[in-house]
Amino acid sequence: MAGIDLTALAPEEAVEAFRRKGYELTFDWRDMQRGEHSRAFTVAKVACLDLLTDIRRAVDAAISEGITLREFERRLTPLLQERGWWGRQAMTDPLTGETRDVQLGSPRRLRIIYDTNLRMAYAAGRWERIEQVAERRPWLRYVAVLDDRTRDQHRRWHDTVLRWDDPWWNQHAPPNGWNCRCTVQQLSDRDIARRGLAPSDPPSAPARSWVNRRTGEVREVPGGVDPGFDYNVGRSNMDHLRATTAAKLDAAAPDLAREAIASLTRSPAFESFLRSPGAGRAGYPVATGGQRLGGSLETVTLPPETAQRLAGALTAEDWRRAQAAIDAGAVSVSEAGATIEGAGYVLEVETRDGRVELRDMRPARP
Repeated sequence: MAGIDLTALAPEEAVEAFRRKGYELTFDWRDMQRGEHSRAFTVAKVACLDLLTDIRRAVDAAISEGITLREFERRLTPLLQERGWWGRQAMTDPLTGETRDVQLGSPRRLRIIYDTNLRMAYAAGRWERIEQVAERRPWLRYVAVLDDRTRDQHRRWHDTVLRWDDPWWNQHAPPNGWNCRCTVQQLSDRDIARRGLAPSDPPSAPARSWVNRRTGEVREVPGGVDPGFDYNVGRSNMDHLRATTAAKLDAAAPDLAREAIASLTRSPAFESFLRSPGAGRAGYPVATGGQRLGGSLETVTLPPETAQRLAGALTAEDWRRAQAAIDAGAVSVSEAGATIEGAGYVLEVETRDGRVELRDMRPARP
């Protein structure tokens, strides 16, 4: 009789979220902020792309193979020491031109690299799954590790229950700081009742002004959240996924792009986007044929602002018909964009950085 394989499976969504990243060389952790980390992998004060690639390879193994911190340190420490990226050294800050004595590799820095990248990758992958099943399991419960290492504010947030699309999660979805061990648990209505829980009011904590001394940016950071963690890594990851998907669709053969977009707009992810588009987030690919409408790129996207504004007037099925309207419609191109009338709809589009974006869609008058 064959044995049962109990080997843990790699978290597919977390692995893919990490592997979609590019590379960025930075000097200070403040040089890249919030959603920029969904786009690129970086380690402050690594000035060589080859070395950054070696560190990334070790982080990838930690996520995909489940290697421990001890094994991570065992693999990287001799390599970093051999490359001379270890201990305290003098480095020139490219922003200021100042030569400073800085900390390069160390056991503490390796722990931070390991912990932060794994927690953020897992959070990104977890959120992708949250959006996929949000219709059936719409509630998220904030879960803190209740021991003597837990921040007081995070302890107070424990057992907070809010819908997955509540704006509170935009800045409070864990991890919420360096070495934060908090997470979220996704629940259905039945789960809520069985556990004796109830939906909460969004918790509040006094915000504080934080100045990024590298860029001069000033922003309000919620109490209990470390600067740099005041964003939803999962939603940022989904934005990056949509952006990279649109770029691939632009390069695909027209028939393949059309088929892929039809599949994307039939997916749970599209329904989730329409329920909680979030102003300022990346648009969702809904059609192809952008060059015919005055753009330089083929993919037509639905911006979150448009989805939010027309949420009560149009359904997912309406948006799925945008392709048919573009294919069959009469097009009138102007400096402001284009108007399309066909397949029972009138569409208005604008062009931004070569990409055609839907700004309005409404049923045509009889």
